Amino acid sequence: MVKSAKHFYDFGPYRMDESDRLLWRDDQVVPLTPKAFEMLLVLLQSNGHVLTKEELMKRVWPDSFVEEANLSHNIYKLREALGEGRNGEKYIETVPRRGYRFVATVTEVQDPTDLIVEEHSRAHIVVEEDDTPEHLIESQEGSIAPSRALPAGIPARGTRTAKPTLVVAAALVLIGLVVAASIYFGRTRGSATVNGAALRSIAVLPFKPLAANDRDESLEMGMADTLISRLSTVKDLNVRPFSAVRRYTRLEDEVARAGSELNVDAVLDGSIQKSGDRVRVSVRLVKVEGGLVIWTEQFDEKFTDIFAVQDAISRRVGNQLAPKLNGNPRGELGKPATANTDAYIAYVKGRYFFRKFDPADHQRAAHYFNEAIARDPNYALAYAGLADTYAASAVNNWIPSKEAFPLAKRAVGKALELDGNLAEVHLTSGAITMLYDLDWATAEREFKRALELNPNYLETYEVYSYLLSCTGRLDEGIEMAKRGLQVDPLSVAISDDVAGAHYWARHYDEAIAQGRKSIELDPGHAAAYVYLGQAYDLKGSYDESIAAYQKAIGLSERTTNIMGLLGHAYAVSGRRREALKILKDLKEISGHGFVSPYDLAIVYTGLGDKDNAITQLKRAYEERAGWIIALKVEPMFDPLRSDPRFAELLRRMNL
Repeated sequence: MVKSAKHFYDFGPYRMDESDRLLWRDDQVVPLTPKAFEMLLVLLQSNGHVLTKEELMKRVWPDSFVEEANLSHNIYKLREALGEGRNGEKYIETVPRRGYRFVATVTEVQDPTDLIVEEHSRAHIVVEEDDTPEHLIESQEGSIAPSRALPAGIPARGTRTAKPTLVVAAALVLIGLVVAASIYFGRTRGSATVNGAALRSIAVLPFKPLAANDRDESLEMGMADTLISRLSTVKDLNVRPFSAVRRYTRLEDEVARAGSELNVDAVLDGSIQKSGDRVRVSVRLVKVEGGLVIWTEQFDEKFTDIFAVQDAISRRVGNQLAPKLNGNPRGELGKPATANTDAYIAYVKGRYFFRKFDPADHQRAAHYFNEAIARDPNYALAYAGLADTYAASAVNNWIPSKEAFPLAKRAVGKALELDGNLAEVHLTSGAITMLYDLDWATAEREFKRALELNPNYLETYEVYSYLLSCTGRLDEGIEMAKRGLQVDPLSVAISDDVAGAHYWARHYDEAIAQGRKSIELDPGHAAAYVYLGQAYDLKGSYDESIAAYQKAIGLSERTTNIMGLLGHAYAVSGRRREALKILKDLKEISGHGFVSPYDLAIVYTGLGDKDNAITQLKRAYEERAGWIIALKVEPMFDPLRSDPRFAELLRRMNL
């Protein structure tokens, strides 16, 4: 028999016993890992005050070198254990860019009452913590630390003494739970199967720094992008494309939430920390259901060149992860696209600015892709990136098509010459063949080859759907875009493409419904309002169409393509003065910048000026400007279809 004083923390229906290291909800023990318990204790002791992430990690892992992902994982597990949100409860608040705060009312109870506690045989329970690096776990008397004797019982709130029989039963139940957990963790650690089920889908999140003020987003994203490309060669593994994961760049993003939103079996998460002249990169594979960490690895390198370190780690992680996922490579997993570190750095930065998708950043992207090529003239991906930049700038009317497409064609030709086994290269080749050469059959072969090489490369579904719709295979175009949504259900761009495919098929109600879904995904996404405007326009809901276009302009800028569409809506709704004002503005812009003749043709068609409309469409065909490839199916040009000049133009376009 022993006597002891107890120190408790009461909050909501919970009581924490600090001395016996147990958390109770009413009469039930709430299972927590040791580190999760430590973290909850620190939060309770600082109740109402913000604890920075750095301070939390220092107090919970005082002698360990760990990554921020461990912190996020334990916060998630705590919230899950406490049942946050189940009945409106809120215990742990995330303070963006700072840390966390315990917000529930906490009462400290110091119970001096002598408590009768029965001594039982102390069993060393082997527990392997899922958040502790293996080299930090020390063996102790044949067990794996941390192990501790389980307390026999805990008093309920007040001064009631626990009955010995109930205490013994509770202790035995808890021992059984811990032993079962130990066996479960021991069997699953280091394998990518859980309970015999292989992981079939995975998301690789952008890597994150330990300190918020020490980050380079282009390299963090580049690390994830490299791993995604390499893991995509694993047979039967569905890898979420980079476009799906790039939104998870905030330090407070939690792995479990990301995995749930992305609808994957597992998430690969990583972080980077510098200490002296060394850099440590940690990666872990987390099973989304239950938050189980089933594979971890750390890499320590000299901090002589962090870019070279990240490139090397990308290859090593890809090589080590593939066999753990029970897959057979489709291609040579882990083959580096370049051996030149400086070229790799430039390429990563080029992709980063390309994805920002505006004229100024595309100029920066072209600069970095050219730099990558200068440093490694055999870097196929850099040539493909440069071709993508020129082609996208042409389609979006940022630079004249007649200048951009020949440059894009030359760059992608070099990429194909250097490496014909990259999905990115075949997609770019197909896109340029479609947009510039109007060679639909060759373009389709290129898209099919890209899907064969990497069925998870999202952009292929996007561009392939354009080809199918624009050549009149409207149902196939819709289905191809929908296949893209299966790869990334949260992609606003692909959601837009589904709306666009319905619009070209004259399914205006479906296009409007899909456009609204895009806006739900991202209310600030201007393109979604453009698709809404087009569908409303052709449906005859002109006020809604004009409002949608004006919203798009407010969210982005007064680009010439949106101006042309707005001019059409003004014209067909009877607001001729406003339509003529748009036409005048476009002509003024053409005096010092580029205005696509395709945009002018749309306004002229709305005004009923067929001669000028067809003249501008001929120019658009000759220059491959704007969306001239959609001439066969664009509903706005229906008033021109009976004109022999329009039919001749379609014939010249092989449509």
